[in-house]
Amino acid sequence: MKDHLIQLLDYELWANQRIIESLDTLNSPPARAIAVMGHILSAQHVWFGRVMHATTFVTIWEDIPVSWMIETAERQHRQIVSHVHALNDSELFELVEYVNTKDMRYKSSLLDILTHLSHHAAYHRGQVVQLIRPMLNEAPVTDFIVFTRENQRVK
Repeated sequence: MKDHLIQLLDYELWANQRIIESLDTLNSPPARAIAVMGHILSAQHVWFGRVMHATTFVTIWEDIPVSWMIETAERQHRQIVSHVHALNDSELFELVEYVNTKDMRYKSSLLDILTHLSHHAAYHRGQVVQLIRPMLNEAPVTDFIVFTRENQRVK
């Protein structure tokens, strides 16, 4: 289970990098595309803070310049993967208590939180692609199966 989650986290970084690199090639990317990509990264940061029971000083709609996004994505990926590597499989099912942005208390397993993050990011990456596709010769492909095919060639 842990290996699968790490694969999803690796996929998320790979897909985010493709989107960020596409944004970076545009002279004037749509503000909404930048905001949505920033939201993906900010939400990931907020959720990791919840998992670690740490105070975060980031909102889920943080303005992040495109020039900072790759570094932000890579740093957060290292932190989350390092945390997951340190756990045993049973700890993935332990409940994490947190307060959401509306001050409501919840408990969710780490497995559910990381699955949510993967799906949340995929949903919003689709929005970004839709916004930037008309500005690109070729839209970034971020399908999970493409990631696995590319990963198989590397091994």
